[in-house]
Amino acid sequence: MKVYSLNVASPEKVIFNNKELVTSIFKKPVNTKLFLSKKGLENDKQADLTSHGGKYKALYGYSYEHYSYWGQFLEKDFSKEYGLVGENLTISTFDEKEVNIGDEYKIGDAIVKVSQPRIPCFKLGIKMNSRGFVKDFINSNKLGVYFQVIKEGYIKKDDDIEILHRANHNVSIFNVSNLLFLDTTNYLEMKSLLDLKILSPEVEEKFQSRCVKAGIYDVL
Repeated sequence: MKVYSLNVASPEKVIFNNKELVTSIFKKPVNTKLFLSKKGLENDKQADLTSHGGKYKALYGYSYEHYSYWGQFLEKDFSKEYGLVGENLTISTFDEKEVNIGDEYKIGDAIVKVSQPRIPCFKLGIKMNSRGFVKDFINSNKLGVYFQVIKEGYIKKDDDIEILHRANHNVSIFNVSNLLFLDTTNYLEMKSLLDLKILSPEVEEKFQSRCVKAGIYDVL
């Protein structure tokens, strides 16, 4: 795997439903190396720190291979629109079914760890100029991946993404996003993942809440 594009943004104002909003989803490519800290990528400023950034969502990666899927779906050429869905890393190729929670990768001088799939908000629809895009995005299960930073360092376009450690389980990003959005009443599978103690706090809280509402109380 390789970094096809490194993308950042600053908060900007947009009008949506006749209301002014602030968002950092309009990422633009940069050709210089940037420092990746445990809080996030240099020069990438978040508008909503409750939903973006932080320890478990310091860096967001998305597969360039998905660009053609969305191009066909929306009948538009996205081949040069790096940062298409607001990702920091446009990655040459990866499959959510083959990337597991806890996998560790070396990118440039940094080491990152897979933490969770993306949980998209309505602003993604603004970025794609489609009110229904968030639902389409979820249904595709091509949500990309959030990374936690294990070792800080500089990263840049064209860096190789080298696997350092495979998690000793088969819980993929695809598995987790499927339970989050599509197979939402599979409480036993949610409990099995909770028992592994591998989930990010955000995902863990969602699965715990659902299990408790379903009468499964030994997940707390």
